[in-house]
Amino acid sequence: MKILNANPTMDTASVTVSAIGITEVKNAGKLRALADVDVVFDGIEMIIQGVKVRADDKSTEVSLPTYRAPDGSWRAAIILPDEIKDAISDTVIAAGLEAGILRVKKESVGDRCRDATEAKADQE
Repeated sequence: MKILNANPTMDTASVTVSAIGITEVKNAGKLRALADVDVVFDGIEMIIQGVKVRADDKSTEVSLPTYRAPDGSWRAAIILPDEIKDAISDTVIAAGLEAGILRVKKESVGDRCRDATEAKADQE
């Protein structure tokens, strides 16, 4: 993946994201797994540990590590551009699917009927 630099006089930067490992977490509410991710920025490697995977019947969310600040609030432990966060999210979800920790939601008969009805209404 190529990330464009905000400074137009600079070249683009090469960024590679790969999952090192993903570990299933049981009995922790929506938290399904923790992942370690390798991010390489123009040949400089950085490992992010503790990437959280939360999922329920409706959605799956990947979030970067956080810490509790002295005031009790939760803060991001690392701040990255959206393009890199999206690449991390896609990579971690793919690793979770491959490991069998996550699964693709099966469409219900009701969903298919609703979609067919909406498509028919759009054609009319």
